[in-house]
Amino acid sequence: MRQAIGLLVILLLAAAAANLGHTAEALSQIEHSVIRLHILADSDETGAQMQKLLVRDALLEHAADWIPQDADFEAGCEAIRRQLPAIRKTALETLRAAGCPDAVSVCLERTAFPERAYGKLTLPAGEYLALRVEIGRAAGQNWWCVMYPAMCIPAAAESEPEEMLSAEACDMALHPEQYEVRLKCVDTVRSAMRKLREFTEQAEAASPEGKTASPQTDEISAISSRSRYCSRSRCCRSYCRSRSRTEESE
Repeated sequence: MRQAIGLLVILLLAAAAANLGHTAEALSQIEHSVIRLHILADSDETGAQMQKLLVRDALLEHAADWIPQDADFEAGCEAIRRQLPAIRKTALETLRAAGCPDAVSVCLERTAFPERAYGKLTLPAGEYLALRVEIGRAAGQNWWCVMYPAMCIPAAAESEPEEMLSAEACDMALHPEQYEVRLKCVDTVRSAMRKLREFTEQAEAASPEGKTASPQTDEISAISSRSRYCSRSRCCRSYCRSRSRTEESE
């Protein structure tokens, strides 16, 4: 009976792991099919927030020309990389016209985003490739949307983003409530993996010659060194007392 229960538990755990694996794969497929636009204001002050919106409007006016309509995800990424200088120039010109002297930095990098609904589609929380436009200190409330597929570009032709996703990824985007628990589990696993990776990198950076050092190993080494020192001290004291008694007897 116990063996049957144990086997059942193992099968259930295997099924759960496989289910989470499929969920993680679908989430990764969504993350690697979308390019987001992320604009960060200098601060939360009213003026800074208005400047952010001016930059947003100026960029969206030209965004339809950044990515060819027939481009796939990789081609879209490369097209935006080529446009980075022009995007920064547009943002700077918009700010200067508004009398704002803030600097602007522009890059294309992976960024963590919370869950967000866009019409009938919901993009789950995850790390997405994003065109980041940082104004000044980039310490204010930010604005984001989806550039690819074109979901926030008025001048772009209408597209069907779900056509670019697998069946499970599309189902996740259309019915996120059915994946809520599994997505939280995947997020927990990812968070644990990130912390483990950061700990490993810190340990390697702190250890000489790139060798990983653990606190337990260091403590054991220290105890061993103290033990050897104490042993030598006891031997020395014993030798000295023996030598003293020998000299007294002589």
